[in-house]
Amino acid sequence: MKTKKYKSKEKPLPKVEEPVTTYGPTVANSNDVAISNLSSESLDDKPEGFDACYAKLKAEADEKFGVKEYMTVEEYFGKLWYIVKGLYENI
Repeated sequence: MKTKKYKSKEKPLPKVEEPVTTYGPTVANSNDVAISNLSSESLDDKPEGFDACYAKLKAEADEKFGVKEYMTVEEYFGKLWYIVKGLYENI
């Protein structure tokens, strides 16, 4: 039995692609899609006094929330948010 190839008169649907990032260093992968390359950023780029401020806030949080081996979710995130808010105040 012979078969015929189907020929559509309609235009093919467009393919969806990821948008290109507009800032920061990028790297193209095998599909020519731009991917942000954040590996060039270093964790050593901390502002001056960050470690001292973090240590001070962690000590205050330990005093306020206590030092426990096991904490509830509320205790853990309360302690974490105390430190984060303190770091943002010093920016």
